[in-house]
Amino acid sequence: MKKLFAFALAAGLSGAALAAEKTETLKVSGWHCAGCSAKTEAALKDLKGVSTATADKNKQQVTVTYDDAKAKRADLEKAIADSGFTVDK
Repeated sequence: MKKLFAFALAAGLSGAALAAEKTETLKVSGWHCAGCSAKTEAALKDLKGVSTATADKNKQQVTVTYDDAKAKRADLEKAIADSGFTVDK
């Protein structure tokens, strides 16, 4: 029983060790004003796992820092799409 507990504990810790904070910069199309970029920024900040999201209207991009165990790039892209804009590929 002790071996099983030790194995389970080690497996849990190794999974946590694989999670990492990532920062990605995504190009966004469709912003026309500061309100547009603010809307996208707010949508990203609402995602579980996102610690920061900073939109730069002039560069038409948003920089997002997130825990990749709680959010994936696809989640970021969906939040941007749900806010009414498009991620440039």
